[in-house]
Amino acid sequence: MDYARYIVQAGDTIYKIAKTYNVEMAEIIQLNHLKHPDRIYAGQVLLLPVLETHEPTPEEIPEPNFTYALWLYEAYAGADSELTAITTYLYQAVLLDRPEFDALLRPIAYDEIRHLEKLALALRHLGVDPRYGSLSSGHWVDWRSHFVNYTSELCALLDLNIEDEAKAHREYLELAQKIPIPEIQCILMEIAADEERHYHLFCQAKQQYCNECAPCTPPPPCSPPPMYAPIDDPENPPEMPDPQDGGRG
Repeated sequence: MDYARYIVQAGDTIYKIAKTYNVEMAEIIQLNHLKHPDRIYAGQVLLLPVLETHEPTPEEIPEPNFTYALWLYEAYAGADSELTAITTYLYQAVLLDRPEFDALLRPIAYDEIRHLEKLALALRHLGVDPRYGSLSSGHWVDWRSHFVNYTSELCALLDLNIEDEAKAHREYLELAQKIPIPEIQCILMEIAADEERHYHLFCQAKQQYCNECAPCTPPPPCSPPPMYAPIDDPENPPEMPDPQDGGRG
């Protein structure tokens, strides 16, 4: 069984979609984990159970945009994601409950909140719904609280934070190379630079509080940026969709 990707249009209902595609309403509701199936909205992306012979319709998100969105969903609200980083760092700040760690962790968590918003705008730019979760084998998986790193020992959690930031930095650079959309590449490169800075802040904290003499191995630098056609006016880049606007479709 393949899954078609359908963008909800104004005036759509689950009944109307099910009738159009000759599927059961219950199948759509279950496949998309809809707790309130009467509250779907224009721009929302639904997976539909269809036969393998189904031909794509104009309402479905075309490739390569959907593939790009899959990659961004993982960084946005997958297991190792911005949403996970936000909750992890705020949890650590409350857990450690000391001014010096508050000053380290909260600004980084707030950076990750800005990253989350930027990735949400990138997902809307691709025409998908920036809901919290990711797609795995054709099935939507909501973000889960067990993704959070609940390690409580200071040096152990700093080690994990260093590892996570180095990994995030590397993956954002790779995504910027793989997604040939200048507006999104700019977002990814900005986030990569922040992750590199976070990496060094956690390294400094480890050296200060864990008696580490040897410096951390730095990640690859954020420059040079990926190769893509430059934006004509860097001071006025193309506008991303407003969060209040509907998705493309």
